[in-house]
Amino acid sequence: MSSLVECLLIIGLSTALSVGGLVLVRKRFSPDLLKACHEVGGVMLAVIGTLYAIIIGMIVVNSQAKVDQASQMAISESNMLSSIFHLATTFEQPAREEIKEAIHEYASVVVEQDWSRVEQGKEKEGSIPAYQKLWKTVTKYTPTNNRDSQSYSIMLGNMEELTAARRFRMVSAKGGLPLVLWAVLIAGGVLTIWFTYFFYMESLTAQIIMTAGVAVFMSMNVYLIYICQNPYRVELGVKRSGFGYDFTPRWFEKHYRMESKINPEPRPEIELEPQ
Repeated sequence: MSSLVECLLIIGLSTALSVGGLVLVRKRFSPDLLKACHEVGGVMLAVIGTLYAIIIGMIVVNSQAKVDQASQMAISESNMLSSIFHLATTFEQPAREEIKEAIHEYASVVVEQDWSRVEQGKEKEGSIPAYQKLWKTVTKYTPTNNRDSQSYSIMLGNMEELTAARRFRMVSAKGGLPLVLWAVLIAGGVLTIWFTYFFYMESLTAQIIMTAGVAVFMSMNVYLIYICQNPYRVELGVKRSGFGYDFTPRWFEKHYRMESKINPEPRPEIELEPQ
């Protein structure tokens, strides 16, 4: 289901039910009875509306913080791949080429498969074999000199940060708001809309418009909380933070070409036959 359909469904259904409830109350109760509830109903609505605003505000802030953290983790994952790629340049062949090939394979699978799956909230990821291969390729290398030892130590630290960022991506896409918080969120919205029915206006059309406006605003916040439960949805742009724009598998291919121009492979010498 697309995000637009989800948005229209949540907002449209909430607004329709709110307006329907208002029309039903106006038919069942007399204007005098509704006017008598204005004083007490206004106080109760202020109390419930304030408490609900605090609850929904805290949930929205927490959801946005989750998206921000996912964005930072995506940046960290891509930065660690770039750092490992450049550190491998200090190693001798064939370790240098093996590590770079493993990084390129991992980045390709992450961009082409994993991100499309986490955007849909799916659990299985395709980068597990490439991730394991990258670890095996790095850990089997034995430094040969002091420079290699320093680069290798930094590389292992980068691998640990890469693992943490990847684990966060795998876990965050599967988590969500607890059911008890969803129950409180929905019940609070229903009660807030319900208390607006105890006010009477001469113009039913004007009251319908105002009630619909309240319902739309509240349901927009609910929709925002809903999409932020999976911070890797396309609408939130987390992928572009780390693996978007210029940092794609083509980034590694470009650096491969640059390195080959800087360090071309030696050509075999051709011996000329004596004349």
